[in-house]
Amino acid sequence: MKTKSLNSMLRVSVGLLVGTVGLNAANIDGKTIIETKCVACHTPTSQGFSRISDQRKTPEAWFMTVDRMQKDHGLVITKEQEQSVVKYLSDTQGLNYEESKDFRYILEKTPNYQEKFDDTLFVEMCARCHSGARVGLQRRTQGEWDNLVNFHLGKFPTLEYQALARDRDWLDIAQKQIVPYLKNTYGNEKKFELKAIDFEGSWTLFGHKLGDGDFSATLKLTKTSKDNYNLTLNGKFIDGRELNATGSAIVYSGYEFRAKLDVNGVSYNQIFAVNPETLQLSGSMFETLHPEEYSYVKGLKSTNKDTSILGIYPTSLKAGETTTLTIIGNNLDKNIKLSQGLKLNKILEAASNKLVLDVTASSKYDVKEIDFTINSKKFEKEFVVYKKLDGLTITPNYAISRIGDGGGAMPKQHAIFEAYGVIAGSDGKVGTADDINIGKVDAKWNIEAFDERAIEDEDVKYVGTIDSFSGRFTPSFAGPNPKRKFSTNNAGNIKVVATYKDGIETYKADSHMMVTVQKWVNPPIN
Repeated sequence: MKTKSLNSMLRVSVGLLVGTVGLNAANIDGKTIIETKCVACHTPTSQGFSRISDQRKTPEAWFMTVDRMQKDHGLVITKEQEQSVVKYLSDTQGLNYEESKDFRYILEKTPNYQEKFDDTLFVEMCARCHSGARVGLQRRTQGEWDNLVNFHLGKFPTLEYQALARDRDWLDIAQKQIVPYLKNTYGNEKKFELKAIDFEGSWTLFGHKLGDGDFSATLKLTKTSKDNYNLTLNGKFIDGRELNATGSAIVYSGYEFRAKLDVNGVSYNQIFAVNPETLQLSGSMFETLHPEEYSYVKGLKSTNKDTSILGIYPTSLKAGETTTLTIIGNNLDKNIKLSQGLKLNKILEAASNKLVLDVTASSKYDVKEIDFTINSKKFEKEFVVYKKLDGLTITPNYAISRIGDGGGAMPKQHAIFEAYGVIAGSDGKVGTADDINIGKVDAKWNIEAFDERAIEDEDVKYVGTIDSFSGRFTPSFAGPNPKRKFSTNNAGNIKVVATYKDGIETYKADSHMMVTVQKWVNPPIN
């Protein structure tokens, strides 16, 4: 016992010394940095270190923790050492794929995602200041959840005087009701299992870029060191425009892929996860300064021997018409059969990751969902033949755009809208769960005032403009506008309207958009 106690004291002393003078070796591993730098405040325990070893997080969350240690507690480390610590903690105390999958929208920067949680008290106590996903992407012991409550009150002392806090005994509720809820829902009883995935090689990708349409690409990864890769991306949008990029990537926790790319001189990020069971890749690619310029992406490694479909374009065809149908996936060949309602005229292109077909839709069905069989594997309801639309819907149904540039350093935040054709399902009603989405249609766009106050304030005149063909809204400049009442800024409350003509029928739908001020605090996990 005396020897162990003495060793602990020596480690603390060394940690205090190193924390003062700094580590000189830029390439020192994360474990050694923690054992020297962090021990100054986090005492050794049987599990590792106090506080640290009782938590598991995503790479972004560990980065936020290490960053806060530097800003608030005097930790001095280099950028390279910071990266080593985040990598080590992510690989030893990360989240398992199943634990992260329900909250990936916040990591992937999904635009205008609206969270839904069943527990109202959790929303009022936690998810009113930041996303609920920020909580869900952590695992802590009950003691650590209690420490987090106390941290909030110490770090944000006005918390109890804010809305939904001043009307109740916030601390008592947090400690007696929220902490047990968090322990039961996001406790740290389970251990992290590192399931290393072989990323090196070629991956077939299929994606959709908001406002620009579908694309397919090959992602080639070349290992430069353990879990680090150079990458090239070569692909095309369905309309023929090229999509090419180069960059570098790092893998955390065995399955968390993070990349920085250059796309025609513009910086982009990729945030992917690979399911360790299916080995399917999914995630997002977005412009670094404009995450709203966003693509969702699916992928499979080219060596995967399963016959799989990643995407189809288009996903619908009017009865009686002929078109070119493109199927992207893995292990595709000429052995394809289509169910009744869609006739295969000719195979235009056949490769392991791409099939291009000339097809004609039958005219005898009002609505017919089409199945495929490729290599004896059946894919159900992948395509729709229809005679007429029943309605129109807009994605997103609620959006936020932010003014920027002119009045400050923050860039404008666009909003991108897409219109989708809808066919009523078996219940004959539009707007119910069995609706059939036929895919994106080329609607025309305009904006209107959302309510009487927006009319009075002439919001449409000042908030910005929407491209009538693409659905991309560009907000106005930031800062006071002397032309507006009280020289207020260019915020406003807007209705976004889509109009689509199909034959003799004209369809309309609308969405709600708030054009608001810049967001100055934008952490990796909101």
